[in-house]
Amino acid sequence: MSPSQDDIDKVKKNLNNIISFNQDLLSNSEFKLINAFSLLTQTDNNDLGLVMGLNVLASCFSKLADALGPPGVIFSDFLTAMVGNYNSNTPPQLNDVFSSLLIRIQKTIIQTNYDLSLYYQDPVSNWDKTITGSYTSPFGNFTSNGKVSDLVNNNFPTKDQPIYYSVLNTCLKGMDQSIWAKLLQRFVITDYQEDNPPMWDLPCDPNQEDNSFLPENKSYYCTWQYHEDKDCHGNLVKYYNREYYNLGTGAGVFTDGALNNDACNYIFENYSSDIANKDGLFKRDFVFKNLNIPTTVQHIHNGARFGLIGLICPRLFSGVCCRRRIKSKKD
Repeated sequence: MSPSQDDIDKVKKNLNNIISFNQDLLSNSEFKLINAFSLLTQTDNNDLGLVMGLNVLASCFSKLADALGPPGVIFSDFLTAMVGNYNSNTPPQLNDVFSSLLIRIQKTIIQTNYDLSLYYQDPVSNWDKTITGSYTSPFGNFTSNGKVSDLVNNNFPTKDQPIYYSVLNTCLKGMDQSIWAKLLQRFVITDYQEDNPPMWDLPCDPNQEDNSFLPENKSYYCTWQYHEDKDCHGNLVKYYNREYYNLGTGAGVFTDGALNNDACNYIFENYSSDIANKDGLFKRDFVFKNLNIPTTVQHIHNGARFGLIGLICPRLFSGVCCRRRIKSKKD
């Protein structure tokens, strides 16, 4: 059954609105790339490949579901399927090698708008053709399906609506997340493992300790292990061990190689329970556990109160006075 002219007009209006929206993504992509490479003191002088460009744009479109609710799911599925489909049906214009990630992303947006314009010119011929595509975001691997006809019952926002800029910023955050997740893989997480980790006697609130420690050591993440043991006199002792992880260039003899504070301020949404930046890209534990950043272990052979790690990274212990070895009640 052929679509009605009214339905055709609705779809064409949505396609036109999406093309306009993508132009704003295009103009903002340069700012996002400049910011990321500048904060990470990296240079954007290599094409990171077809898949990277597709994943960045698909991650961006996936946020339409968050920004618009159920109608956004329809638009998100259609656009992520369209972009993800370029993996298996790659347009010749995207098979080239470009000089930077910025050009790769911009070329991908331009190609998407070109194909949307073809749908706009002849929506009826593509009305019920299902598009399937897969992509990877920092949050997992996804496969989407969509059809031009799916766009008939919802309205994509326009610039004269206040929600438009909220949607745009939400999608740009998705772009940001994909870019940063990839670039952070150029760095390393250092896992400090001590032979004799200092013990934190109870009462101790790990959440409170982290909310105090992390604002002064922004590239770090801490895990806590609770223990119940007996001392040499048979007395029950309860305590925590804290293990430190640091994101950066890797630890050296006189440096912890920490990622700079400005980059950390941009990345991390939280310290522990306290908010670091409500507009941050990721929760702290997500960065350290889920972004596939290489990890290296720094073994600390120690017997001292604060461990040799205190010599490698003295700032870890600045202001720390509650850390102590467990003593017997009879001592």
